[in-house]
Amino acid sequence: MVKCSPVPVAYSSGVKPSENEGPLGREDGPRRHDPKTYGSIPGIQVGTWWETRKGCSSDAIHAPIVGGISGGSQGAYSVALSGGYEDDVDLGYAFTFTGSGGRDLKGTKTAPKNLRTAPQSSDQTFENTFNKMLLRSTETKKPVRVIRGFKGKSRYAPTEGYRYDGLYTVERAWLTKGVNPKGYLVCKFAFKRLPGQPPLPVRGDTASDDEDSKDVKYEEDRVTSNSQAHQSRKRHRVNLA
Repeated sequence: MVKCSPVPVAYSSGVKPSENEGPLGREDGPRRHDPKTYGSIPGIQVGTWWETRKGCSSDAIHAPIVGGISGGSQGAYSVALSGGYEDDVDLGYAFTFTGSGGRDLKGTKTAPKNLRTAPQSSDQTFENTFNKMLLRSTETKKPVRVIRGFKGKSRYAPTEGYRYDGLYTVERAWLTKGVNPKGYLVCKFAFKRLPGQPPLPVRGDTASDDEDSKDVKYEEDRVTSNSQAHQSRKRHRVNLA
């Protein structure tokens, strides 16, 4: 049974009413649908939210409890935006997403393995299983479910829990220098929201669309510049052959 919010949600600092306006999803129990599905999940409307990632998994919106990408041979089923990388840009109707891999996952006694906070220690590549899924999505254009989490810095991130924000397509993919001390390469993906869906809720205390648009313009210019430089080097190598 789907309950409606607002409902009281426990915080470490006390109890706060929910600011999510959509229905509250299930937090546990057996799945009623297969998360290995492209597109929407029956019975889960855009705006549905959960207090935990476990709930997203139970309702088949995004299966991994920790991982940010889930997919198959025809592309990604779903992605989770929660914190992410510093140079990711989120405009709501479109966003950039940094891929997987390149992190030191061995860990030590004092610094255990942590998939989310381990430092990047090598370049990301499109040979990575999850990056390959998103790259495939640029070809098949199969819709990808997107959830946003409360740890996101975007004005479109929920103030609590995890919210299903509908279907997007992956428009393109590229490799670029990441924001990390040693400049390791990262795989980037541009997502675009499909039309005809309910509008996204917006926080009132974050950057404006104009500021975000400037960030996106900078990102696009940087990608174009990098692509042109790559093509120039490629032509130069051909001429020398």
